[in-house]
Amino acid sequence: MKPNRNDYVVVSATQKSNPLDTDLGKSLEYFDIILDVKTENTEGLTSVYNNFIEKWWDKKYIIFAHDDLFIESVNFLDKLQEQFDKGFSVVGLAGGSKCKKEKPFLWHLVTKKETQSGIVYHRHNVPDIGSVDHPTVFGPAPKEVALLDGLFIAIDREKIISKNILFDENIKGFHFYDLKFSIDCKKAGLRLTTALIKTIHNSHGLSKGPDEKFKQAEEYLFSTL
Repeated sequence: MKPNRNDYVVVSATQKSNPLDTDLGKSLEYFDIILDVKTENTEGLTSVYNNFIEKWWDKKYIIFAHDDLFIESVNFLDKLQEQFDKGFSVVGLAGGSKCKKEKPFLWHLVTKKETQSGIVYHRHNVPDIGSVDHPTVFGPAPKEVALLDGLFIAIDREKIISKNILFDENIKGFHFYDLKFSIDCKKAGLRLTTALIKTIHNSHGLSKGPDEKFKQAEEYLFSTL
């Protein structure tokens, strides 16, 4: 089924004051789709995302995306709709299955390699060449998974709400909210999958090492497993 753009909204949070200054905003500037960004954000993502779920009650699908994600695929809604039409409730870019309980509980470390799926690009400046897009290939996509990376998560809002699932606000900061959400959805009998959508993630991840909120969130997640 062809996607109806009016069924979708893209939401995000940023420390910047103008959404169009973000990579996400720049990538969607000429798309006919609503982009709702909480600017000058200093909160973690769980409460922000839950407010978006409540606010956008009239949308069938909500896309949660990091502000440093540039969406390159012009047909990304078609890719999402294809998976929703197959009965999936949550669609992401990268994920895996068959998890083991160990620290650090990062999805690409705790899932089996053969279950991993998705491709995420990172842009690097190479001397004398310029910008080069380097792909991190986790595995073939689309593919059903148990855990999804939070850089991009699209939900069928009605199905999520019908299972009384929200982002767990016991998790503060910007880590592990995606894994807890994935686990809660999976436990409720909902299906998760990846989709093959080209994006550029302009993030350095944990280059500065885990902070206190990272450690607290990981401890909390572990206590729920």
